Amino acid sequence: MRLNGIFKDNMVFQQGREIRVFGVVDVIEGNSVDVCIKNGSEVLTQGSTHEIYDDGFFFVVMPELDYGGPYTLEVRANADSADAQVTINEVYIGEVWIAGGQSNMEYPLGRSEFASRVVTGCPETNLHYYFVPVADRYDDAQREAEINSKWVRINKDTCYDMSAVAFYFARRIEEYLAQNKPEVSEVHVGIIGCFWGGTSIACWQSVESLESTEAGRKFLSDFEDDYAEFLSEGEYLKELYEYKETAKTYEHKVQEILKDNPYKSYFDVEQQIGAGPWPPPVGPESERRPGALFEAMVLRLVPFNIKGVIFYQGEEDADRHCNDYAEVFKSLIDEWREIFWDENLPFVFCQLPMYTTRDRKYMGYDDMKWPKLRAQQQLVANTVHDTYMAVLSDCGEFDNVHPVDKKTPGERLATLALRFVYGFEELPAIAPYVIDVRRGDGVEVSFSGDFTNLNLQSVYSTDESGFELAGDDKEFYPADAAVDFDGKTVLVSCKNVAEPCYVRYAFFSYGSANLISDTGLAAAPFEASLDRSISNYY
Repeated sequence: MRLNGIFKDNMVFQQGREIRVFGVVDVIEGNSVDVCIKNGSEVLTQGSTHEIYDDGFFFVVMPELDYGGPYTLEVRANADSADAQVTINEVYIGEVWIAGGQSNMEYPLGRSEFASRVVTGCPETNLHYYFVPVADRYDDAQREAEINSKWVRINKDTCYDMSAVAFYFARRIEEYLAQNKPEVSEVHVGIIGCFWGGTSIACWQSVESLESTEAGRKFLSDFEDDYAEFLSEGEYLKELYEYKETAKTYEHKVQEILKDNPYKSYFDVEQQIGAGPWPPPVGPESERRPGALFEAMVLRLVPFNIKGVIFYQGEEDADRHCNDYAEVFKSLIDEWREIFWDENLPFVFCQLPMYTTRDRKYMGYDDMKWPKLRAQQQLVANTVHDTYMAVLSDCGEFDNVHPVDKKTPGERLATLALRFVYGFEELPAIAPYVIDVRRGDGVEVSFSGDFTNLNLQSVYSTDESGFELAGDDKEFYPADAAVDFDGKTVLVSCKNVAEPCYVRYAFFSYGSANLISDTGLAAAPFEASLDRSISNYY
């Protein structure tokens, strides 16, 4: 008998949900599997199955448990063999979240902002971290899981490699629930890292899901066009080998630098030795092909019961798919909800922060692809139930796609989860968002959200307000802005636009977006026509 790789010592099951245990057995005919969770000799919950599938897969459901642990998970197949028994120790019942996406979710705590202080000062937490092994194919991932995967208890000795965004998210969840649930002495939070840098959203859902939408078919077509550039499979394999060798050499240089200072950020390392080789060649064996990581990583977790998903992705798709993203993101959410058997599975995700390259900024060129993708993310938050978006318009770094501040996005994700998933309605979580635009003495823009007063945090300046106006030619100009006496309305004017027809805020790849609420939340970017209803603002 072999359990799925996620069932390891120090693991966390989701409290208040049925407990699902699964794996494979070699003997199918006449076999059965019994599972229980014990506190010492006391059986807390148990279940069994006589249904073994043709491939040996079994699946056992046990009744839910409340917060607690450490317990023991015992799994026994109906066979007279030591190999038919598995015992998992230090099992906890708590909160379980998947942390998905690409490199900004992958970015380790040990190389983020203030890393040396945070890592060395990290206490013994109730955080448990599991990283889904990366592999090209399902079978490879399964073998990796059996050998290398493990749940890690987070403390100063283990936190360095944890996703920084997930660390700040989980730490906030752990502390807030423990403080506000007097009946619970401690809350254990399990984070399942399921991410890979430089990956399109198309990697994280099935090809069938992509084929079901027009936008998804475009993702597939673009991948096929890229692959068609290779004249033969041999040419692709040759380039892949050369790329991997170059990447190994570069990674060796990185590790040499980190020996002297393990807390150096991605950006600082690149400043010292240049950027790493990118992108890898495209081909049928690529882990970045559509559906690849869905098959190799996501499906490995199914149907483990989870509380929700935090997601930070979009950078890879901004260049070519900034206008197609929402439809494909929606289909991903639908598919994940289906495979995890939870039609209301919460998705709490990051909107892309500010970013542009040095060349584009100094040339005065903005292709508007990042703001367009942010608008697509806003569309998902507006139209898909149980999705919540962390606005990061006040975050990001010039010429650095990997900003070192991971505390702000992590804690904003946590605040949204605590408010909308856990029901702490007193928490201010809704960022200021536009509800009305109208002509007045210039243009008046009204906002709603969890705040009393808005503030423009920069000195009053035409090029720093983040607001722009345009006439019917849609030629936008930087605008002056001031918060009205009610604290919820911004007065916008521009001497270059006599008759405003359009207004937008923070609708650029990189720039000053300084409209912040008194609850510390940044206003959401938007673009709106003064002649349309509010329903057409996004």
